[in-house]
Amino acid sequence: MSLHEDVAKLIELQNIDLEVRRLEDTIAAGQTELDRRRQRIEDYRAEIEEMSERRERCIARRKELEEAIEEEFARIKDRQAKIMNVQTSREYQSLLKEIEDGKEANRQREDEAVLLLEEVESVDKKLAEMRNLLEAEEKLLAEKEAEVAAEAERVRAEKEKIQKKRVAKAKKVPAAVLRRYELLRERRNGVAIVGVLDGVCLGCNMNIPPQMYNNLLRAEELLTCPICNRMMFHQPAEEKA
Repeated sequence: MSLHEDVAKLIELQNIDLEVRRLEDTIAAGQTELDRRRQRIEDYRAEIEEMSERRERCIARRKELEEAIEEEFARIKDRQAKIMNVQTSREYQSLLKEIEDGKEANRQREDEAVLLLEEVESVDKKLAEMRNLLEAEEKLLAEKEAEVAAEAERVRAEKEKIQKKRVAKAKKVPAAVLRRYELLRERRNGVAIVGVLDGVCLGCNMNIPPQMYNNLLRAEELLTCPICNRMMFHQPAEEKA
């Protein structure tokens, strides 16, 4: 088999391998999209849980305040009853101060309770929005899962056909050349053989030495780019165009 034939077989094989990679990337992209949607759902759930806990804390704190208000109100009533029976001005002033302090404390508690109620109402509104978003995202995920599964099945069938074709093509490439190709394909992102146009390697876009370019034009042996180490072949300008 001539060098030209070897190069032609390698190019055919590489085109098949790149198509297989494209199909694999298609499946991977679908899975990435599913993972992104699943993560978004988890984020929604975490946010809903955090907001629900915040709501419960507000309710618990409001309950504490209401109980404290009731207790303070009872103390105020007790002080008001006692003030009718005081014997001294000093005791009278002391009870008055306790009553006013109690009323002020209750006013502060009531203000805080109102703020907490407003916060609960705000959280309830956000929770409703978040639950709607979660429900919509879960529905979209289910639809996307079905879509990706169908696409993956189609791609796998297409990939299977191509891989059978690859086996047949690989058998036509000399064993030593094939081993070299496979090694470079793994190391060079799927591209093991590239064209050289006007002395420039199209794999790394670097100039190869003039003498090497002359040898490449003679096509006596399969040469390797000194920069990117890919196998090379001469590519006429009209083919590039």
